[in-house]
Amino acid sequence: MPALFKNFVTYIKNLINGEEYISDRTKLTYTMATLSFVHVLIAIFFAFWGNTWLILYNIASFFLYQWLMDMAKKKHYVVVTILACIEIVIFVLITSFTIGTIMRFNLYCLALVPGIFYITSTIKDFKGKTLFPFLFSIVSMLTFVTSLLFELFREPLFVIEPSVGTQLIEIFNVIIVYVMMIIFSLLFTWEMKNNSAALEKRNQQLQQFANRDPLTKLPNRRSMMQVLNVSMHELQRDNAPFSVILGDIDDFKKVNDNYGHDAGDKVLVMVANTITSQLRDCDSVCRWGGEEILIIIKGDLEASRNIAERIRLNISSSKVEHNNQTLRVTMTFGVAQAKAGDRIEHLIQQADNRLYYGKGHGKNQVVSQNMP
Repeated sequence: MPALFKNFVTYIKNLINGEEYISDRTKLTYTMATLSFVHVLIAIFFAFWGNTWLILYNIASFFLYQWLMDMAKKKHYVVVTILACIEIVIFVLITSFTIGTIMRFNLYCLALVPGIFYITSTIKDFKGKTLFPFLFSIVSMLTFVTSLLFELFREPLFVIEPSVGTQLIEIFNVIIVYVMMIIFSLLFTWEMKNNSAALEKRNQQLQQFANRDPLTKLPNRRSMMQVLNVSMHELQRDNAPFSVILGDIDDFKKVNDNYGHDAGDKVLVMVANTITSQLRDCDSVCRWGGEEILIIIKGDLEASRNIAERIRLNISSSKVEHNNQTLRVTMTFGVAQAKAGDRIEHLIQQADNRLYYGKGHGKNQVVSQNMP
């Protein structure tokens, strides 16, 4: 029992935190179980007045909801919901016709409205059936009005004099109806809130996926362009220096040709991790394309060259294990400092020209000056 209670408490906490969700099956199964239990209590109430017909009706309703519980477990959600709504309407009409509204059984029509909107709005089987909750709400309203008209224009079949017992049942019905309305409203609000949070989280994941390279987990070219634009704006506004480092893995095609693309992927991941570990929080790095890496350094040319040299040394001393083989790679870097009034394309081209020179003059080096 303690373990069961602990599991229940954990489940409730997870629900509140949005880590668990109430399944459609659970919603309807517990709703049917609650209605079944209510009809048992009502049957007991009527037993004190000796009203055989209403006792039999509530017993029959009890077995109906037991069957609907089984139907809910089999995922016949639409049928279960429709039959439950019909039963509530019939129950209100029968009690209003036979004993009047003295015990306020007609109030169950009010609880039906938030209940039906919650169920139909959160269960997927009702997708596209937007008129259903409105129609049943109208039926519920007409049923409630009919119960009042019964009381106004005719005597009930069985006249029950007001007493402490009738008042207690009236209080019971008021409490049950209010509790159901509060629960359905809270569940609806909570579920909408969780759905909104889940949608926001999903959008963030999609945004991250759109802005990051799936292999290296580095930002991609698109997101880096935003950083470049911001950096250029800060340079012109605050004279905050920044430089770009464009790096390329030497002889990367040979790695793919000789060891396979899986080995090439491992090399790219190693390079990305190594570069990231050497940067400060204010710096940025992205996979620019293929085996090219672009780095933005918040600093002048000399500081950027020193960082590029440190990265080069770390990569050249790193190893990649693949199929019991050890791979080593090197990188060549071109460095360029941005100047006020520069176009981003010109800045990248300057770094690319220096990278190209380094590639043609021995590789595995950092070039930060224009060469002849």
